[in-house]
Amino acid sequence: MKGKLLFIAGLAIGYVFGTRAGRRRYEQIKSAAQNIWESEPVQWSVKQAQDAVGDVAEEALTVAKRVIHQVTGEKPATKKAPAKKPAAKKAPTEPAAKMAAPKTEPKPAAK
Repeated sequence: MKGKLLFIAGLAIGYVFGTRAGRRRYEQIKSAAQNIWESEPVQWSVKQAQDAVGDVAEEALTVAKRVIHQVTGEKPATKKAPAKKPAAKKAPTEPAAKMAAPKTEPKPAAK
């Protein structure tokens, strides 16, 4: 019985001293991590990453809406953009017959 009491007392004393030392070290690590996180280069990188993710998410949302409207057959609600002049179509420089793929001659039948 006396041995068990000494063992429990030893555990309690070890726990108290260990947690005090552990807490100090934890606070040191926490302070160092906070200083790094708040540094200017890290915050600049965080801002760049947030902007990139926001752009990707916005583009994904736009594409998803377009696909949904194509599948359902509804016309998407669009914002009125300033009127643009239609681009002038260029006339083909070569006749359509010349632009077609060349025809191959049939191979002679085997005898």
